This record gives sequence, C-alpha cells and structure tokens, in this order.
Amino acid sequence: MTIQRGWLWCGAVGSALFIVLFLINDVVKPDYNPVRDAVSEAEIGSGGWLQIANFLVSGLLITASAVAVAKAVNRSTGVLVAMAGAGLALAGVFVSDPVPADHATWHGTIHNVVGTISSAALVAACFVAARWQATALWRWYSIAVGVAMPLTFVVALVETETLGIWQRLTNVIGWTWLIVLALRARGAAATNERAELVKPART
Repeated sequence: MTIQRGWLWCGAVGSALFIVLFLINDVVKPDYNPVRDAVSEAEIGSGGWLQIANFLVSGLLITASAVAVAKAVNRSTGVLVAMAGAGLALAGVFVSDPVPADHATWHGTIHNVVGTISSAALVAACFVAARWQATALWRWYSIAVGVAMPLTFVVALVETETLGIWQRLTNVIGWTWLIVLALRARGAAATNERAELVKPART
C-alpha cells in the first residue's frame, strides 16, 4: 500500500510539474508569445529542450502512476491516465510544428495525434472517475472539468490571436484535476492501509 501511495504521488507531481514548467518557459523562452503561441510551440527553436523535457518527464511520471490509479480508483480510469501520460511523453519525442504550419512535418503530425489522444483520454477519465467514491462536490467538479476542457480547446481554435491563453487554460484545468484525483486516491489508499492494520486477526 505504501508503494501504491508513492506511485500516486508520481501522478500529482508529474501534472504539477507540467503546469509549472510551461509557465516558467512562458517567461524565459526568447521570441515566444504565450498569449498567441501554443504550449507545444515552446519545443521549437532556442531553449526548446525545456519544453521537450517537460513533456517527457511529466508524461512518464503520470504514466507511472496509472497502475496505482487502477488499483485505488478503477481499471478504466487507470487505463485512461496511462493514455494521457503516454501521449504527453510522446509529444516530447515528436516535436510540434509552428501553429499554423506552412508545411506539416511527419513529426508535427504525430505530435498532434498523440496530443489529441492524451487530451481526449484525460477528458474521458474525468467522466469515468466522477462515479468513484462520489460526493456531490467531486462528481460535479469532475463533470465540469470534462466539459470545460473541450470547450476551452474549441475557443482556442477560433480565437487564434489569444490561442495561447485558451490552450493554457485547457491544460491547467485538466492537469489540476489529475492532481486532485491522485491526491484523493492517495488518501483512499492510506485509509485502506489503516483499516488493514486494525483488522482483527483471523483465528
């Protein structure tokens, strides 16, 4: 159980790390406009290694938490978290094209596909996990996040001059939810562990 809680920390830390590092990159990356430019575009050019590393490390940490999520929450949520994390990591392997791209590259196309899969898996996880140990607050929070992520993503596609803001809002909403899920699952695992310790021995 203690090991399981450690893996759940990976999910929380990976999600938080992703948000923090892309916000730091917004400040330090030269010739980059976070109001207009997508998070993935930070992979391109000078200093792009930071966002590439961010995708890789954060994605691998989230993926590593998936088995523990499957045990603490349910198998379906664990699979979806694994997909979200793996997609994030692969988005670091296959570097993005500029948005909009004058010419789509093979690696930019793969980046878009795995990024879409990652986001879709995270949205689906919100709805699946909404039923797990559901309080009214948790259920409606999960549903709200599952609805808000696609909506803000669509707005980003329409409002191209402020695409960066809307895409960042999508990311913050989604990955913050995963932090809360991981911490909630960790609390449930700790409660189960304490229950096992006080359970009377069978004769």
